[in-house]
Amino acid sequence: ESVRHMTHPALSPPAGLWRLSVPALAKLDLPGEAFIDWGGAQRWLAADLPPSAAREAAKAAGGHATLFYGKGPVETPFAPLAPPLLALHQRLKAALDPQGVLNPGRLHPDF
Repeated sequence: ESVRHMTHPALSPPAGLWRLSVPALAKLDLPGEAFIDWGGAQRWLAADLPPSAAREAAKAAGGHATLFYGKGPVETPFAPLAPPLLALHQRLKAALDPQGVLNPGRLHPDF
């Protein structure tokens, strides 16, 4: 229950909180306190890391990293998308939200 409702102490550290979605048996060499969920496929990492460090480690393991909160400015909490995937997201956003009222600027600064 505490994990589902994000009230578990591991999910509210004083440091930044990253959610890493990676293969369950992936090895990550990152500093900080890790909390493993979903049988290892989702990891919560309490650490003040530069976004590039968390995202590169997750990508190298076959996954991605999302910043839930942290110190300092971050352009976006989500990993940057490759150009073809960004174009697909932009087309979907234009088709499903033509007025641009749903989460403007949340997923990517361009939409």
